[in-house]
Amino acid sequence: VQQVGTLGFVNGCLVIPFSMVVGRLSLSYQDQKLMFYLVSIGCFGLFLLIDLSDLVDAGSSGDYNKGHPLAVGPKRYMLGYFMSYLSIQAFEGVIGSTLSKVIPTALASGTFNSGLLATLVDTAGRA
Repeated sequence: VQQVGTLGFVNGCLVIPFSMVVGRLSLSYQDQKLMFYLVSIGCFGLFLLIDLSDLVDAGSSGDYNKGHPLAVGPKRYMLGYFMSYLSIQAFEGVIGSTLSKVIPTALASGTFNSGLLATLVDTAGRA
């Protein structure tokens, strides 16, 4: 992939519309189903990013694994990148929705409420 910045920009622009679609779907489907589908899509996207051609002996060509059907090319990389990133970002919204339904009312008010705690845990998980 030559234009990594453009790829990140397009991916960032797709996050909000994709999250809106998932929000609309949450009106029709249970959170557990949405979580299952989003995790499945994310795992499939991550699987697309694994270069399986490294596990197969490609011979002694000078191009390493270029053109190998199991190699990760630009199209497969972009598809896996979009699928994994968008599904993980949308999954975060579904988790917040589920958390708001099960959190005790004592933690739902004040400065250190459930939203702040979820944000702190989420930030610590990314670090």
